[in-house]
Amino acid sequence: MSPKGACAICLSPAEQKCSGCQAVHYCTKEHQKQHWKQHKHQCSPARVKEDPKVGRYLEATRDIRVGDIILKEAPLITGPAQITPPVCLGCYELLKQEKIVTCEKCGWPFCSKECSAKDVHQPECFYTQQMGEKVSISTFGVPHPSYQCITVLRCLYQRDHDQKLWQKLQALESHCEDRKGTEKWNHDRKMIAQFIWTFFKLEGTFSEEEIMKCCGILQINGHEVPLLEPDYLAVFDRISMAEHSCKANCNKSFTSDGEIILSAGVNISSGSHISICYSDPLWGTEARRHHLADSKFFECSCERCSDVTEFGTMYSAVKCKKKDCKGYLLPKTFILPILHKTKNPDPKTRNLDDKMWICNNCQDAVSDAIIQQLLQDIGTELSIMPRGDPDACERFIAHCSSYLHPNHHYMTDVSLALAQLVGQEHELGLAGVTDDRLLLKTQLCKKIADLLETLSPAESRVRGSVLFELHAALAETGRRKSLVDGPMVMLGYITESRRILVESASLLRHEPAELPEGRLARQAKANLKPMDELIKNLSASLPAPL
Repeated sequence: MSPKGACAICLSPAEQKCSGCQAVHYCTKEHQKQHWKQHKHQCSPARVKEDPKVGRYLEATRDIRVGDIILKEAPLITGPAQITPPVCLGCYELLKQEKIVTCEKCGWPFCSKECSAKDVHQPECFYTQQMGEKVSISTFGVPHPSYQCITVLRCLYQRDHDQKLWQKLQALESHCEDRKGTEKWNHDRKMIAQFIWTFFKLEGTFSEEEIMKCCGILQINGHEVPLLEPDYLAVFDRISMAEHSCKANCNKSFTSDGEIILSAGVNISSGSHISICYSDPLWGTEARRHHLADSKFFECSCERCSDVTEFGTMYSAVKCKKKDCKGYLLPKTFILPILHKTKNPDPKTRNLDDKMWICNNCQDAVSDAIIQQLLQDIGTELSIMPRGDPDACERFIAHCSSYLHPNHHYMTDVSLALAQLVGQEHELGLAGVTDDRLLLKTQLCKKIADLLETLSPAESRVRGSVLFELHAALAETGRRKSLVDGPMVMLGYITESRRILVESASLLRHEPAELPEGRLARQAKANLKPMDELIKNLSASLPAPL
């Protein structure tokens, strides 16, 4: 029997709980129905808890199945990215000089009169009018310094106009003490704080502490919303409590109107912490940890970062060059103090042995300096490689296979690009590629999908896209095989292709139509009907069993 609580409607003792969040009690089903209109906006199978080590976090209130939506939330604040060309401050569309409408009150440019009247524009409009001079933007298509302050200004505006929203923003992490003295801090102080004081004449209105804290809140909690080009920035409330893991159990996506969706990437048991990846799970461990230290001000020691083999995938491993050795080099650990350019921990705190990369076969040791030079050279080669060229991808893979593990993140990066490119270079699509290239595409897609499931099972966006490519390759292989081996062979390939297509559609189902992954999800659903018809016809054409 559930522990008793107070009914959300009448406060009577109640044992019945909301099945969604397990956090609200009701004495009758009628009271539950009555409360739903209000409760549905807060109902979630996750609650905010607090821990001395990790601070506030989200905990699952019940068992959550893979694919379940945990949170769907509108943003507290939206605004343009800090470095951006002029964009419409109502919808964030990129502005073209010949198609702008200026706000009659303040002069900021928009894509339409309707956008200039949106509430989101009120903060900068208010402070521009207050200073007594309209804004004039004359250059478009390149980053404009005046836009660096907009989203910060929108946060500051809430202090005097929406106390509830201001308090929610102020409760978010800003890492002000960690940020002080960094290059980013000094830049923001000059380009944002001083700009707000001098341009908007607000030096006596907002203190440096208030402005810099808002800068930190945006840096630590801001999400880049990729619905438009360029991305715009949004800050959310409860999803900001989800902690980080490089092997997260959840993923995030966005609705077409800019709400954020947090969904389970794996099955999550009741009482588990809810996590997302703050970095790019396709990066290697060193790159992820440096990015998190530089942008989020913590040094990650999650289960993936703590395992140098990254769950046996050898995702950062380098080939041993000792003669006749077939082993791979990795350091003893990646969990070392990160030497920031602006913050200088004592290098002596690092054990010299930790800087050596050790072969897992012959135990030969190579210095970190030699490994880093090799990786830097390969990174340079990757950066100058022609984009959209499958032949260049194959050459890179062939060359670097002498130096890197087949699963190395550089190899995976190029393999992913190659898998997606095969078929794009022909007018006939996959029907126009050679058998060898078709087989290569199939092998790469299978390998990458399996690798992602091990490294980052909640990364549904990339895995769903790869599986869509795999379904297409298998279907084309089945068509070709049928010309030689008959419909029975084709049926097997098409049946497997359909199974993979269903999985792809499921992984991508929360992606909006504005993104390529959202369009793939819709294409996947559209492809199912003709595939079912084909499977039905192939099955009917086969001889009846004896």
